[in-house]
Amino acid sequence: MKYLHHLLFSIGFFILSLQVASASATPGHTISVTTPAEFDSVKALVGKWEGSSKMKDGKDEKVKVTYELTSGGSAVVERLFVGTPHEMVSIYHPEGKKVVMTHYCMLGNQPKLTLKQASDKTLFFEMAGVSGIQNKKEPHMHSLKMNFNENKKEMTQEWTLYDQGKQIETTVIKLAKKK
Repeated sequence: MKYLHHLLFSIGFFILSLQVASASATPGHTISVTTPAEFDSVKALVGKWEGSSKMKDGKDEKVKVTYELTSGGSAVVERLFVGTPHEMVSIYHPEGKKVVMTHYCMLGNQPKLTLKQASDKTLFFEMAGVSGIQNKKEPHMHSLKMNFNENKKEMTQEWTLYDQGKQIETTVIKLAKKK
């Protein structure tokens, strides 16, 4: 009888555990998370963008960029140069009271940048330290500046590349929101 009571208690506890796990994994179940106000500016990018960038040879290259909201609205995934051999991904998310992004670069590293300046017209992310790279001399994307027009349907991105600890190039991408 003692074992039967223990077995029934264990079965009941197991069923309750499954119900709690199921409830927390149910689609539509929301958890209220406070995010920095600047993260709303990043979330506003969600959609498809198209434009061009000047290459080193002076030619314009067509550029497609997508922004998707994921993880219950707690992260934005950016796909840059969509459909090309040098497609890259960046993930923007709140980290405490800050907004950060990790850039999964075609250079094979993942520099982490922090939002340093935000306004209605500008978002400026910059790397601090060596988070995501081996050392300061390794080539890496060091900063990203996004400038927006009045209606936020057009933007210019400025991606700054560092090598040997110094700025060597800034790639400018002009984009218009399509959807």
